[in-house]
Amino acid sequence: MRTKPKTPKLLPWLAKKAGITNARATVLWHDAERWAAQRAARDSSAYFKLAVDRLLELVAAESLREDAASFGWRPWARAQARFWAVSMQVAQQGSALTARGWRLVSSAARQQQQQLG
Repeated sequence: MRTKPKTPKLLPWLAKKAGITNARATVLWHDAERWAAQRAARDSSAYFKLAVDRLLELVAAESLREDAASFGWRPWARAQARFWAVSMQVAQQGSALTARGWRLVSSAARQQQQQLG
């Protein structure tokens, strides 16, 4: 049975924030592990600190490389995507508040009807 190589749990989040694929982030993590293995003993806290620090550097460099390759359009597209995500969250919260308000109105009407009847 082959075990899956371990990656940090923050890797998918970090990849999404940087705008790179999870596969590319995994490759960067393995590069960071190799780099850290040359400088510290494996499975030590210094090794993992060096690996994570190197990963952050590599992800930042990759994100800048992707931004430069898009001739400046990528940051605008990512900002637009964030804008649409926020507006969808606002719409969802607004509809939830409206539904809650109607439930309160109907329960108040039922209580009033029970008191009269």
